[in-house]
Amino acid sequence: MKEIMSSNVMVQKRFTMKKMLEIYQAAKKLDGTTYLYSRQKAVEATSLSKLVSFLLTVEPNTTLKIILEGTDVEPKLNQLTKLLTNEASVLRVKRKRLIESSESFQI
Repeated sequence: MKEIMSSNVMVQKRFTMKKMLEIYQAAKKLDGTTYLYSRQKAVEATSLSKLVSFLLTVEPNTTLKIILEGTDVEPKLNQLTKLLTNEASVLRVKRKRLIESSESFQI
């Protein structure tokens, strides 16, 4: 069964290029879709150019939402959230919705 989970983190400092590449590589390895959302802008984390452009615009003290869609997403979300702990502090992790069909939807 597909599910969607999200985690809100508070960005404490700007992302380094090394950290951006780590986020990209982690998102590419996950079986599912990873989105980052902040200030009414969203980006799929598996597109390196879009991810870098997006993370360069994220200011300190801004809330960043990590959204994961797929199967068994909780450990994957924990992994991505842990990856961001140097640059951000975790505000909350929340299960958003369960999807019973094999189809996905666009956010």
